[in-house]
Amino acid sequence: MSAPDTGDRGELRNFAKGGVVTLLGSVASAAAGFLMTVVVARLLGPAEAGVFFIVMALFMIFSEVTELGADTGLVRSAARLRALGRMSDLRRVTVAALVPVLAVSTVTAVVLYVCAPWVASFFADPAHLDEATLFLRVAAPFLAVSAARMVVLSGMRGLGDLTAYTLVNVAMPVARPLLAVAAVGLGLGSGAVMLAWSLPVGLTFAAAAVLLWRMVRRAGTGGERDPGAVREFWLFSGARGVAAMIEILIVWLDVLIVGALVSNHDAGIYATASRFITTGTLVLAATRIAVAPQIAGLLAKGDNRTAERLNSMATGWVMIASWPLYLALACFGPFVLTLFGDGFAEGAAALAILATSMLVVMAAGNVQTVLLMGGKSSWALGNKVAALAVNVVLNLLLVPYLGIAGAALAWAAAELVDTVAAALQVRYGLGLRLGLRSLAGPGLWALFWFGGGGVVARLVAEPSALSFAAYLTVACAGYGLVLWRGRAALHMDLLVETVRRR
Repeated sequence: MSAPDTGDRGELRNFAKGGVVTLLGSVASAAAGFLMTVVVARLLGPAEAGVFFIVMALFMIFSEVTELGADTGLVRSAARLRALGRMSDLRRVTVAALVPVLAVSTVTAVVLYVCAPWVASFFADPAHLDEATLFLRVAAPFLAVSAARMVVLSGMRGLGDLTAYTLVNVAMPVARPLLAVAAVGLGLGSGAVMLAWSLPVGLTFAAAAVLLWRMVRRAGTGGERDPGAVREFWLFSGARGVAAMIEILIVWLDVLIVGALVSNHDAGIYATASRFITTGTLVLAATRIAVAPQIAGLLAKGDNRTAERLNSMATGWVMIASWPLYLALACFGPFVLTLFGDGFAEGAAALAILATSMLVVMAAGNVQTVLLMGGKSSWALGNKVAALAVNVVLNLLLVPYLGIAGAALAWAAAELVDTVAAALQVRYGLGLRLGLRSLAGPGLWALFWFGGGGVVARLVAEPSALSFAAYLTVACAGYGLVLWRGRAALHMDLLVETVRRR
């Protein structure tokens, strides 16, 4: 990576500051999410945990659908309006984003509660039908505000208050395992575990709504008023809403298909193994949260050059942090899955497939975010449609014969289709260079220390806590030395400087 000029170093420094805050929040969220998965797996066992994760999948799908794309739309609109000085439209667009989302979410929540037994019959075997119905009815009321919660948090992101956003966003996953353990300790049963997962949704929505309203009031009403601001918002958000629905379907559809075609037991194992993959995206999530408003503002002003540098820097950090994790998971899956209890090691092959595919996804960085902040929600929608088609066809073809390994292959293929398409569109459609050449060195060193080192470790010893610890010690030391020597080229000096100042 070439050294940034003085003019755009300020943008990179601002991203570094925001990235540190959101990274800390993402680490806390990921750790809490991982802990919640462990708690659910150990308290409920593979079969009942499978039902729990399927209900969680349905909740996430319905929540994403009822967001209507307004979450991404409000990040982009708030950042653009602020960059262009059109603050008079901010309050109007914020209200226009929230009212339809709340209305649709409330109707969906009521329907889900009433139809819970019927919905449960599609994925739960007779032995777990009552638990599935209970889980659905406990979670349903909170679905009414789940989508609005994300829209409100997105407004906070767009206005640049990443500290408040992070604190509110982290509170939900942190509270979940604590409440779940307390509920079981009081002897309240499995329904209380679902309540522990659902209740923080409502609490954090209330907190976020108060904070956003204060931010909007402080922003004022200056600037020229645009009568078409709301229409522009929903034209973008409509396409994004459909794409987001497809995106969450790709994430969770394989769990539902495994539960329907194989068993709730296997669905629980697969869902647990796949949670490692989402946990590993914490750096991507952190950089996306920080970089999206800046990219939207830069592209609105036509400053493509700085946007390129910012995206390249973010991609480098994502790849540097995520490749070691996914290579370690691919090599030591049989050991790490034993953390969830007996029987979960059966998901090691699926975990290796998912982890390997994520190397490509992480190397592309935030291309999805750049595409959306560039206003190309319709392009993103086309990518999601193609990825969903690949996912569904391969799941139906492979799962009956390969089980959860087939589901992993289907998910990996869908993610690769989506990622490669977005990368090509950013490069040749938006005309933004991705800066991938500068990542070749760190990528090869990650493969050497964590990939090659993992293969050697598995050849000389059984996967155990001792061999895993020895492998991580050697690999982290070698890779860390390489990164330290090349810190300036990777802009890690900005990160170090930011951490020292904080």
